[in-house]
Amino acid sequence: MQQRRDPVVIAWVVGLGLAALVYVIGPNQFLFRLLDTFHVLMWRLGELIADLSTVALDAVRALAIGLYATFLVLGFAVLRRGGRARGALIVVTILFLILVAHDDSVTEGRGRWTAALALAAAGAVVMTGRLRQTSLLPRPY
Repeated sequence: MQQRRDPVVIAWVVGLGLAALVYVIGPNQFLFRLLDTFHVLMWRLGELIADLSTVALDAVRALAIGLYATFLVLGFAVLRRGGRARGALIVVTILFLILVAHDDSVTEGRGRWTAALALAAAGAVVMTGRLRQTSLLPRPY
């Protein structure tokens, strides 16, 4: 059977615990220490978010490059089976290179790499559909 905690007892325990903490830290420096600890925690949270942002950008770059390679392989497979892929290979390659071949010291490439990822993913999906539509036999010469 679960016992209910009395809120009066909890309030007294928390109050006495806070009094002991203030006594150990020092009543004159308690507010300063409290605000300083909050400031340090917020700074560390900001650093963590910045680190995660860098990791996310690296993941987007890796996915964009991997999906572009997948698009190329699927496109050449479609060409080999006699499907239409030449125009898409040329256009997507030019757009992909325009998006990723940029000086990162001038501008950061978060949006560019995300657009390159979307372009490569769309190209890979389209080439997958075209590959499924083409016959399994290679085209006759």
